[in-house]
Amino acid sequence: MLGPLRHANAASGLPLYEWELVSEFGGLIRSSDGIDIMTNVSIKEVEQCETLILCSGCHDPQTVSSPAVLGFIRQQSYFFGADIGCQDMGAYLAAAAGILDGHRATVHWENHESTQELFPNVEFVQELLVIDRKVFSCPGGLSGLDMMLYLIRIQHDQQLATLVADALIYTHKRGNTEPQRRSLQIRLDSRNKHLVEAVQLMELNIEEPLYISELTTHLGISGRELERLFKHNLQQTPKSFYRQIRLEKARNMLQQTTESVTAISVACGFVSLSHFTRCYQKQFSKSPSQER
Repeated sequence: MLGPLRHANAASGLPLYEWELVSEFGGLIRSSDGIDIMTNVSIKEVEQCETLILCSGCHDPQTVSSPAVLGFIRQQSYFFGADIGCQDMGAYLAAAAGILDGHRATVHWENHESTQELFPNVEFVQELLVIDRKVFSCPGGLSGLDMMLYLIRIQHDQQLATLVADALIYTHKRGNTEPQRRSLQIRLDSRNKHLVEAVQLMELNIEEPLYISELTTHLGISGRELERLFKHNLQQTPKSFYRQIRLEKARNMLQQTTESVTAISVACGFVSLSHFTRCYQKQFSKSPSQER
């Protein structure tokens, strides 16, 4: 996030940007990947920000969204009129502070559904960069670079943003509305239309799984042909691949929501809690309660 600003200063020969790392109490904080980061100041020491960028890769962002942090975000947005940037689950913090009501924003695709449920007054979309008035957001990862290049471009000019992109070996600008995930063809490493459509149907029917016979009827192929496609391309049967999709969905819900294990098992199409627990244990070598 800071690299593009440093390169903007170097490319222009001017101190265009100054920054501080801010946390609730100042000092060392532990990032979601276990690295200790030294922050410059606490929120009590900050008077006014021209731009405030909220960074959070936490699977459980409510643990860091204290009343003091949310009050600080509201103050910078409403009282001082700061531009607010949101990286990854930073949009969760902005939404919890109330500054995203009536806005469009984006979070990482894994967190999209659960975050939308928590904040129905915010329109969350699965895009790479969303700009809505004085708030801009990205879903994390490489899209953070897209967001910072956007900031440099609107605050200065396209030429400087291009110089920074070149310095960072960023040769292909992606459109803001491009999808966050690769296409199914790329993810499956196959262009077979029957295979792609079968997986699409599986992903769209999680809570009430389709029978394999329903899939074959919709695709217009035999059960034997569907079995052959999955074993050849994915080294799994259609049934086991479908179960894997539902279990991965369950894992996301266990990590990101407070719904009960029973409710999650139902939402992911399992007929009983005991069956869900057995399947989950076999897939991830831990029980659903241990995952949580």
